[in-house]
Amino acid sequence: MYDHSDEAMITEIIGEFSQSFAAMRTRWARYAEEVHPDLRGPGMMLLHTILRQGPVTATGLTSILDMDKAMVSRQVSKLRSLGLVDAKEAESDRRVILLTASEAAHVAIESIQARTSADYRARFADWTPDELAQLQSLLHRFNASGQDVRADGPARRCAREEHAAEER
Repeated sequence: MYDHSDEAMITEIIGEFSQSFAAMRTRWARYAEEVHPDLRGPGMMLLHTILRQGPVTATGLTSILDMDKAMVSRQVSKLRSLGLVDAKEAESDRRVILLTASEAAHVAIESIQARTSADYRARFADWTPDELAQLQSLLHRFNASGQDVRADGPARRCAREEHAAEER
């Protein structure tokens, strides 16, 4: 359990996360330009989330990424105009628009993911399998503890149903 006497350790952890976040922002911007010259970091972040979470609604993206609705809307429009995201009505509720990554997005992201994996393998070269498992487990635990459970409206329900149908 967290104890207030651990404040110095928490400060150090925050510093490490800040350093990682700054490096990731730089990497996202570079990857975005590789995917398409007109794509920027926020669009890349949305595209990556759509790849991992899709099908997802724009409202779902707003919630997942804690971003402004107008910004998400602009970025989704940009991704659609670049041919990186497809949109379709949900079968169970035509009012809900589900977003998925296009085939072009999958192709572009696969090469970036291969390079990223190689970079991480190099950084983890002297880590043991147990250390990697522990890092993964602790990061998962940390991230899961901060998830904000929102109302389960029609958009979330349709996205969940669509995702389950695709897995079958």
